[in-house]
Amino acid sequence: MFPARSYATTISAGVPTDVSAVVDPIITVRFANPQFSCSSYEYCLDVEFQSDTPNKELFGMNVRFFLDDRILEFVNLRGFQGGYGAVTPNPANVNYSTAGIPWFNFTDGADYINGAIQKVNTTAPAIYISTSSWTKLYQACFTVDYHNGSETNFWPSVVWDLEVDPADGGFPPGSGGPVMTVVGGGNVIEHVNQFNWEYSGNGLAPYGQPVQESTISIDCGTCNKVVTSNADAGANTFRAACQCAYSGDTITFGTGMAGATINITSSRFILSKKLFIHSSLSPRVKITSQIAGLFDINPNNTVEFKDLDITSGITVAENGGAAFKNEGVLKFINVKVFKNANLPTGQYLIRNKKDSQFSSVGNCFIEIP
Repeated sequence: MFPARSYATTISAGVPTDVSAVVDPIITVRFANPQFSCSSYEYCLDVEFQSDTPNKELFGMNVRFFLDDRILEFVNLRGFQGGYGAVTPNPANVNYSTAGIPWFNFTDGADYINGAIQKVNTTAPAIYISTSSWTKLYQACFTVDYHNGSETNFWPSVVWDLEVDPADGGFPPGSGGPVMTVVGGGNVIEHVNQFNWEYSGNGLAPYGQPVQESTISIDCGTCNKVVTSNADAGANTFRAACQCAYSGDTITFGTGMAGATINITSSRFILSKKLFIHSSLSPRVKITSQIAGLFDINPNNTVEFKDLDITSGITVAENGGAAFKNEGVLKFINVKVFKNANLPTGQYLIRNKKDSQFSSVGNCFIEIP
């Protein structure tokens, strides 16, 4: 990790010197254009760049920023333009730190996101960073953990890891902040525009505070978290409840669903938030997949199932888990998992990926494929 660089030039009397040859470009990065999807309940920000020097093309960047852990949960980097893509560490590392309270005036601790992007397809046409407007290269996306339900406007702070004086590097000791490189080599002086957050300017903690600058409505109407329909999708369905619930919510099943089977025929459930999916009905509710796979638990998310019968989908590419692909924390309470009759022998029902966690309590059953 490297802090931003600056250079001085010595000019000898009577000898012409091309000062521009040793002047590094200043490239500024910002989050902008907040977008919220009521179908996925994801909040995304464009990552845009501006250069003070024309004809500069970004080669790579260490993507380092903080967010309020109570409000947002990082999902991934996506929406890459012009041959760019995520590189190691991929997926980006997410580390929780209580330093978010004294440093940034957040309501809770901070999540520190440390990832990287790079031009992975070097044959793609060049995207030169604008000197007068802003050039989008990718997005950062999140799920919403918390917001004031009485308000529709949403303006979370996302803070680039770069102090008010770029020569000081990043906020954590030893960090160089969002270090950038350009195609063709050479150094870059990195600047940032903070998103819904401002520096205090004195160089001491707290380094700044949230400000309400860029807002968006996340009002999607009433969310019904009690499932009363056994359809795959639509009003009052299990899928609709998973989509509209906020992280930390509990989804339950109405009494009329006792003994019902929910047949999943359209797409898998990609769960990127903390959810408690609980039933107390007898006969038990059954969730049965007719497609490849069923539940994907994304990293850094906890999903708990209680008193449900779950039947896997069919073959999943790379044996990723016909019932559950778990990259987060998966918990069972009195849950039974059965193999689909069309699932070939040797396929995993539950595939726990690296750094995931799985636990079961009570009367649980997992059929051997």
